[in-house]
Amino acid sequence: MYLSRSLVLAVLEEYVESGLSKSKPARCLDLLAGPGINGLLWAKRLARRVEVILNCSKASAEIVERNLQRNSLVAEIETKDPCALLHERGYNFVYIDCVGEGCIYFDAVFRNLARNGVVIFTGKDDSLLHGGSYDAAMRKYGGRIIRTHYARELGIRLFLGALARAAIRYNKMINVLFCTIHKNSFTVAVMAEKGCDSVDQYMNKLRLLKHCNVCEERAFYPFHNGFPVDGKSVNLGCDCALNNKPNNAMEISGAATVAESSHELGPLWAGDIFDASFIEKLIDNKRSDDPKVVYTLKCMLEEARCVSNGNVKISAGSPPFYYNLHKHHPKIAQQCKLSKVIVLLRNLGYRASSTHFDPLAVRTDARAKIICQIMESEAKKSADKMDTF
Repeated sequence: MYLSRSLVLAVLEEYVESGLSKSKPARCLDLLAGPGINGLLWAKRLARRVEVILNCSKASAEIVERNLQRNSLVAEIETKDPCALLHERGYNFVYIDCVGEGCIYFDAVFRNLARNGVVIFTGKDDSLLHGGSYDAAMRKYGGRIIRTHYARELGIRLFLGALARAAIRYNKMINVLFCTIHKNSFTVAVMAEKGCDSVDQYMNKLRLLKHCNVCEERAFYPFHNGFPVDGKSVNLGCDCALNNKPNNAMEISGAATVAESSHELGPLWAGDIFDASFIEKLIDNKRSDDPKVVYTLKCMLEEARCVSNGNVKISAGSPPFYYNLHKHHPKIAQQCKLSKVIVLLRNLGYRASSTHFDPLAVRTDARAKIICQIMESEAKKSADKMDTF
């Protein structure tokens, strides 16, 4: 709660101070305000530059009113249905701190969101985003996911995919500012942009994902332009399907069919989940002096850039997903350190970085097979050095 609250305050301050807001003062809504702590921080930090609206229950309204009076702050208090309040008027900045499913607010939040409006979701304890129920995720978020070692980012991309489809219905598209996960909660910040032509081009960021059930290799389907894509034409770069051929395989045209060793997941958000330039501004402009927030922002910035020793443009965006080294390590005597794997991948020209989604994983554009080969080679070198003594 504290980390997400500090991140939201930093984003709002950058949003107002940088002039991204189209109206002054910026109309800011805390949709599920509770005791109103977020709104109090906004009003105290940004004063007359923001118009704060707090929506809470009738029982909490008196507490919020007393807190405002004690701190000599001004804010508008509402006790309405959240979706009805979103439909009533437009907003520049909306924060939704929801417990459980956040999908019920998607349509309402984009209905009256202003141009360059920012929406931040903080979600907690949503089992659907962790592969808890295959069909329930399809029903609520319009896509299917399963439990994997990269399930955290998989759930975030499912969430963003549903959010993007809701924005498209109102001729808007989203620019993801950042995504972060802390313990059992996640925070997603997006900026909405308008324009029918841009929205049509932006549809290619919603794609299906092919996932290998054996080695967890994965790859997004190519953009289909309205025509279906055969899943067998999507190459994962692994031989798991051939190695798991069933005994009773049927002969078709002289070739045996292979076992179905992969899943078709999604549709998911296939675009960037970090905006490196925006995160860099948050750090450079010192929007937060909290060490935990600064550390989280720096981790996300490293992940967004995901550099290599080769000539890779920063604007290329970070590679999707990451590989858990404990899942993908070969049969070697000693586990290779994460920092060593990152250095070796970069030396080979691949983009690589650590990820705050999983402290035991590496985000890279290399295949899992390459990572295994690197760790095997490093283990062999270590064994040869031991033999020399």
